[in-house]
Amino acid sequence: MNSQLIIDSDPKSGRTNIALLEDAQLVEYKTENINKGFALGDIYVGVVTKVMQSLNASFVDIGHKHQAFLHYNDLGPRVEFMLGCVKRVTKSKVKGKEQLLSLFTPTEGNDEGQNSKMPKDGRIGDYLKPGQLVLVQIAREAYANKGPSLTTDISLAGRNMVLMPFASALKVSSRLRAPEEVKRLERLMRSILPPGFGAIVRTAAEGKTVESLDSELEELLSRWQEALEQLAAASKFPLRLLSELDRSSALIRDNLNGSYSEIQVNDRDLYTQIRSYLSQIAPKSADMVKLYSSKRVPIFDQYDVAKQMRKLLGRTVDFHKGSYLFIEHTEALHVIDVNSGSGSKLAQSSEDSAFEVNYAACEEIARQLRLRDIGGIIVIDFIDMRAAENRKKIYERMRELLAKDKVTHKILPLTDFGLMQITRQRHGPEQRVDVSEKCPSCNGTGKLNSAVTIEDDIVGAYRLLAEQKLYKSVELRVHPFVASYFTIGLFSRRRKLVQQYGLKLKVRGISSYPVLTFKFFDENGDEIMF
Repeated sequence: MNSQLIIDSDPKSGRTNIALLEDAQLVEYKTENINKGFALGDIYVGVVTKVMQSLNASFVDIGHKHQAFLHYNDLGPRVEFMLGCVKRVTKSKVKGKEQLLSLFTPTEGNDEGQNSKMPKDGRIGDYLKPGQLVLVQIAREAYANKGPSLTTDISLAGRNMVLMPFASALKVSSRLRAPEEVKRLERLMRSILPPGFGAIVRTAAEGKTVESLDSELEELLSRWQEALEQLAAASKFPLRLLSELDRSSALIRDNLNGSYSEIQVNDRDLYTQIRSYLSQIAPKSADMVKLYSSKRVPIFDQYDVAKQMRKLLGRTVDFHKGSYLFIEHTEALHVIDVNSGSGSKLAQSSEDSAFEVNYAACEEIARQLRLRDIGGIIVIDFIDMRAAENRKKIYERMRELLAKDKVTHKILPLTDFGLMQITRQRHGPEQRVDVSEKCPSCNGTGKLNSAVTIEDDIVGAYRLLAEQKLYKSVELRVHPFVASYFTIGLFSRRRKLVQQYGLKLKVRGISSYPVLTFKFFDENGDEIMF
């Protein structure tokens, strides 16, 4: 499979758009606001503002416009040790880098929570109080009107490993299947990992030498030490101690593999930054970074990204012989409806036809979940199939396709009614691209009030003008739809109003008027204000 990373950067607007293509098909799309901050993985010293016993959670000020959310279940087992370290560092100056790093490194002598687990029935109020400083990391970015979600289980991600300062466990990615390689990596990591630290060995570490692993470990330890030095020197909180890589570098770090053919970037500064980063983590891959310099054709148009986005990110997505998906988003969940469409050659009631459409839909659904980065609860309404064997095949197909998805997810088998439930971990806001504008007439509801409902307002205003006896004639300007309502027929509503109130009335349709807007003008063409 041929993978291309296309990066469209606009320094003036502060936005970077990232598209991942697999065999020229758009499969992932990310947007980064350079000036936004508060990215997934950023580490902060926050201030506890409120403890909500009813939610068993607390709100933490990290400088975001919305308070960040920290649940009891996201407190690490060494939260008491961490809180004690933060308190000691901020209350008194710690001398020397070695002393600082030693203070934050759990040992048998200084670790109150060593090898312990948080009680399942514990209360967050036993650990956190309003005004308290707490070391946190963004586990899920803010979305809608909700602030970021936090964790105290701090981790620093690298290309080959994830370093965990407040953990002691060593784990190897479950995607590494070979037992001999797993044992080799465990042995190498235990030989270089400092006491009091934990780590997760990533899939990219397969085949790596101890020298390359040790080099990355030293870099992660250095970043952690820099964060602690900032903490020791700080006097005002909240404070960001450490920023995650920008999305483009993070995407390269997490997805770089042998199938990448090129990385195209249209901004020279970002090109230099990415090339430098690749030179550190994968020197042989640095040459795949190319600077896109054409000014005539935008980079997303050149690689057909813009066209695919317009086609794939709407509410309706075509996928197979006239079949289509209808994707709807609500506050509670996401709904995907599979439809055979008018182009199906077989009868929709046919079992074989339903299975064919559902089977083809699985691939597009898996692609859409990844492309839009849909998280939370997803319900898929497949076309009804009577055979339990066919429902099982659809379930197995979806599991096979989503096995490539690196985001944590869970799939439930189809019900007898053809419904499949999927939960997919949400790290940030869903990727949405508006491919349509909100209708100015219905305000996006899809429905218009009947002209009858505006008739009372128009008749009331016309009657007032007639009773004032200030005008010989007036002109009513409305949307053509409403104008036809007043003028249609021999004995139109306009004629009846004139006969009843005696004031000459002319009705004129204006196509630019919203349906429920009307205005009266006098014989000189001046608007009559009420």
